[in-house]
Amino acid sequence: MTESQPVLQVEGLTKRFFGALALKAVDFTLMPGEIHALVGENGAGKSTLIKILAGVYERDGGRILLDGREVDPRQESLPLAFVHQDLALVDDLSVAENIALIAGYPKRGGLIDWREVTRQAERIYETMKVEPLDPHRLVVTLSAPEKAILGIVRTLARNPRVLILDEPTAALPEHDAKRLFDAMRQLKAAGTSIIYVSHRLNELFGLADRLTVFRDGRHVHSTAMSETSPERIVEQMLGRSVELVRAHREAKSSDASVMLKVANLIVDRRGPITFEAKAGEILGLVGLRGGGQEAVGRTIFGAKQPDAGRIVLEGRDLLLGDGIRERIAAGIVLLPGDRLGESICPGMSLTENLFINPGIRQQSAWRPIVPRRERAETARRLEQFDVRPRNAASLIDWLSGGNQQKVCIARWLEAQAKVLILEEPTAGVDIGAKLAIHDMLRRATRDGAGNGAAVIVVSSDLDEVSALCDRALILDRGRIASELQGDELTMDALIARSSIGSGLAPAHP
Repeated sequence: MTESQPVLQVEGLTKRFFGALALKAVDFTLMPGEIHALVGENGAGKSTLIKILAGVYERDGGRILLDGREVDPRQESLPLAFVHQDLALVDDLSVAENIALIAGYPKRGGLIDWREVTRQAERIYETMKVEPLDPHRLVVTLSAPEKAILGIVRTLARNPRVLILDEPTAALPEHDAKRLFDAMRQLKAAGTSIIYVSHRLNELFGLADRLTVFRDGRHVHSTAMSETSPERIVEQMLGRSVELVRAHREAKSSDASVMLKVANLIVDRRGPITFEAKAGEILGLVGLRGGGQEAVGRTIFGAKQPDAGRIVLEGRDLLLGDGIRERIAAGIVLLPGDRLGESICPGMSLTENLFINPGIRQQSAWRPIVPRRERAETARRLEQFDVRPRNAASLIDWLSGGNQQKVCIARWLEAQAKVLILEEPTAGVDIGAKLAIHDMLRRATRDGAGNGAAVIVVSSDLDEVSALCDRALILDRGRIASELQGDELTMDALIARSSIGSGLAPAHP
């Protein structure tokens, strides 16, 4: 990194929301051709800074300089490109059309050249060295990882001077995340400066050049990545020392009751797959993109219909034709990985989001609503799950991603479920919220809400799976390729087994 003029500089940036300070005289510097990691808990001010740079919010004080010149993102077009957690893709358009919305529609004779629109998409994917998607596929048919890759690919089509990535790997399997990192290094080598926001601290080492920590709307610390450690970063983020150790795995008794049994299940003409989940166990379902783990979880929940097989809950066969309502009534619930699209109800309060479906609590939709009781119950849950702010009337849109996720998990844990399926339970949340969510899930397997539930975690975060789960199944093309448990359940083993199962070389020796 050269001692040259910063490409982007923020001085004394301040932002208030209804009188409350969200950014407090923040300073930030981005050098040419560097990858600069920006970390902090949800609500620390990272997203506010990004939205000010994007021109979404107007700053209340401070300056923004680009190449030494003061600029105003709300008044002029700047060579900055953004990939937000909300990808803003158009579901009813194709992959190629979504890319063209950013890269531009090639024309011939004054009309759109549709053949060139397709070729443009193929070229951009090839340049990024990312596994290409069919340019003609509608976005609505894409999985969450495929949508995440598309959101990044189309943003890079304009060759921006500064690229700002907000949790780009939150929904990406390890294999695709590594390809994205390779592309980021290529962009850096070409002179592009990158601001990289991530809660996965292990990603930052070997990728980022420098790191800046935000806490409570303030710039706490900046340092070279070579001069810090995960423990030090977490301490700066939280303002206290936290021991980053894996939870002790208590050996599950061999005679523990089988809560769920899946036998010879075939989904989307792939399989068969057979496994058991015991009461009090946290079971991970992992695999590379296309492994089929997400489809299996949704089939158990009734959101997808299987081609064949058996699903047995506490020794009782469930009807394969049952839908979501019947599965919830039986005691099976699912937290979707697409928080914005499938979990929260934007424009509604925290109370409304918690009590959105009476069926979750086995209550009739015709039961009269008692507002005072709902408000009291909401206050109890917000306190129990440490949701901030603890204002029942607040719109869920106002909460950070981590606090939104806590609300969604609180909704399902109160269902007294027998089987709790979670897709990417901590995607896009900070380290503090992640530890809290892990603790919630462990309690669900022991006592209280859930009362010895079987928890199934469908996740692409292999570090999370190795830290949280008692056992993990690695899926490849709809089949179980491998199983890990106990001391052998490590991130390196998960990476290697996932890669081998897909015919790829292991990520680590």
